[in-house]
Amino acid sequence: YRSKYGRVRIYKILNIAEESKEWVRNHKECDAPGSWFCPRSYPPGLAGILASKTDFAQLEDFNRGKADAEYQKAYFEALNNPSEAIKKVRQQEREMKRKQAESGQGGDAPE
Repeated sequence: YRSKYGRVRIYKILNIAEESKEWVRNHKECDAPGSWFCPRSYPPGLAGILASKTDFAQLEDFNRGKADAEYQKAYFEALNNPSEAIKKVRQQEREMKRKQAESGQGGDAPE
């Protein structure tokens, strides 16, 4: 799924390897017994994707210790010019698909 202005993207991972499912079952660390909230429980196969993510934070979060001025600037530019934001997102997606095709990975989601 991709939201109208490209600010939200949700991927469904298909054809999950049985080894990954087993890894998650064996490495689940939840905040309380039976809880649904289990942070940092991702199989090693997702390491590359997770390394490139940007965590969301409130602009007023002074406890973070660092500011991401570049990210905030891009965010507000996209907010003020949604049509340009859509163009950029679609261009990035085309580039990502081209790189996947060149590397022979193909597909829309990792294993």
